Amino acid sequence: MIRQTIRTYGLLLAVFLFAGCSSLSNRYDLMGTIGGWSVPENELTLEQRTVFFNDRSVDDILKKAEIIESGDPLYNNIKVIVMSGTPYEMGFQNGRLNKDDIQTNVYHIIGIVKSYAKLKGVSEDVMDEVYDLIAPYIPIEDKLEMRGLAHGAGIPLRVIHWLHAIPELSEFAGKKQFLRGKTYNTPEPEQGSLADPELETCSGVIAFGNATENGELYHLRVLDWIRQLGAQRYPVIHVYRPEQGNASVSFSYAGFTGCITGMNEKHLGFGEMGYGNRNFETLEGIPFVFLYKKLLREADTIQEALQIVENSRRTCSYVYQFSGTSEESDMKGVMLVSDYKRFETLSDSQEFCDEGDDKCYQGINDVIFAGHTTGKLREFMVEKYGKHNLDTFKELAKVAAMKGNVQDVIMKPESLEAWMVNASNTTRDEDGKACNQKWYYFNFGEMIGK
Repeated sequence: MIRQTIRTYGLLLAVFLFAGCSSLSNRYDLMGTIGGWSVPENELTLEQRTVFFNDRSVDDILKKAEIIESGDPLYNNIKVIVMSGTPYEMGFQNGRLNKDDIQTNVYHIIGIVKSYAKLKGVSEDVMDEVYDLIAPYIPIEDKLEMRGLAHGAGIPLRVIHWLHAIPELSEFAGKKQFLRGKTYNTPEPEQGSLADPELETCSGVIAFGNATENGELYHLRVLDWIRQLGAQRYPVIHVYRPEQGNASVSFSYAGFTGCITGMNEKHLGFGEMGYGNRNFETLEGIPFVFLYKKLLREADTIQEALQIVENSRRTCSYVYQFSGTSEESDMKGVMLVSDYKRFETLSDSQEFCDEGDDKCYQGINDVIFAGHTTGKLREFMVEKYGKHNLDTFKELAKVAAMKGNVQDVIMKPESLEAWMVNASNTTRDEDGKACNQKWYYFNFGEMIGK
C-alpha cells in the first residue's frame, strides 16, 4: 500500500530514535527534569549574530508581518501568520510572532526524540550527520528562513535543523544504519522491504470535471502521523508573500518551516504520501518538505512542478499529487511516484498498481486517488461520481483516515480556498481523529488580494 513510514506509538517513536539525539534534553522540562541542553543559548544580540538587519530595527522587520489568532479551542486555537520580505525576514517574523508556541512545540518534540534515543545510547551527533547529508541540497531560501526562525524564536539553529531532518529520516529505508556504527550507505534495491503492514499512511484524492457537482476541483490531503507527539496542539497556517517567487500558503505546525501540504498563487495544490517501496532510497538529495517549498515558490503550472521534481536530486519513495487550474494548461491533476531513481507519472484515467498490496486499480476519469485503503477510496469516488462537492470530500476524509489521523486539508486551488482540521487529542481514539473535528475555513486568495 501507499505508506507513510510511521508505526504505532512505540514503534513510531522508535523512528525518531534513529534520528538520535541521546544527550539532548528538554530545556523547558516538558518531559520532566532531564537536565540542560547540550547546545547552549546564544548570548549574543540579534544584531551581533546576523548581517541581515544592518541599520534596520526589529520593529521594521515585524511591521511587514501579521499574526491572526483564532482563540477558538474548537480549532486548537489555530493561528495564521502572514509573512512578507526576504526568506530570512519571513523566518524571523514567524519565530518572533509565534515564539512561545514554537519553543514549546519544538522542545517538546525534540525532548521525546532525546528520551527514546537515550534508551539505545544513540548520540545527538547522528542527527548532525543526517542534516549534513541533506544540507547541500536544501535551497538557500529555506536555509535562510530556518536561520531567521531560530533567531526570532530564540532557539539554537542546530535544533531547528534537527527538527527539519526528522521527516526525511523517518521515510529513509536505511535509517537503522545509524544504529550500526552510524555509517551511512545508500541501500541497494535488494535491501528494500515492503513487509511492514502496521505503518501509518497518508492519503490523497483529487476530483474535477465530470466527477464533481459543478465541475469544480477539490483536492483532499490526509495526514496520518503521530498524534502522540502533540504537534496538532499548535497548528499554524503560514502565508508567504516573498520579495521573489510566488505567494503561497502552507498548512503546518509551530516551528516547522517545511511544507507537507500547500497551495500557491498560481492556483496549484500540493499533497504527498510516503510510498511503501523501500528500494532506491537515499538521504543525499533534497528532502520533500523543502522540495515542496521550491514548488510553491517557482512552479506556475503542473508541468513546471513535474519538471522541477524531475530535475531535482530526489531521496526517498513518495507519491506526490499535484492539482490546479491554469490558463496555460488543460492538466488539472497528476500523481507522481518518485524516489532517487524513479519518476513515474499517472493521469486520472490510468490504472494504478499499488506495490504494497500487489493490487491494481482501474483509473476513474477526472479522479486521482491513492492511500492506505486505495480500494475504499475508489469505491467511494465511484459511488458518488458526478456529485462530489465539499460535503462529500469531508466525508471522504473519514473514509481515508487511520487512527493516527493528525491533519486533513481540502483545497480548492481555482478559488484559493481551503478547509483544515487537526486532531483534538494525543491518543489514538476515534473521536479525536482530525476528520471528526470542526473544519476551519481559510481564504488564501483574500490574504494575498486575489
